[in-house]
Amino acid sequence: MSEWHVTPDYIENNWTDELRNLMIEKLEKRREKEREFISGHGDGDKVSDEELFKQLGNKIKVSKK
Repeated sequence: MSEWHVTPDYIENNWTDELRNLMIEKLEKRREKEREFISGHGDGDKVSDEELFKQLGNKIKVSKK
């Protein structure tokens, strides 16, 4: 419940079974992605500095003050 910042009463009185099940399913998927990322097995969308600048090309403007 703290995941969604709502009280148990609110969930009980306002969420349908379908919504609750969907929220639990999405929460499980998010936690699985977090576990994969922490364990180093997920892709994590990580790139090196060099690769980042290659991908961005001239889209970054560096200005000196």
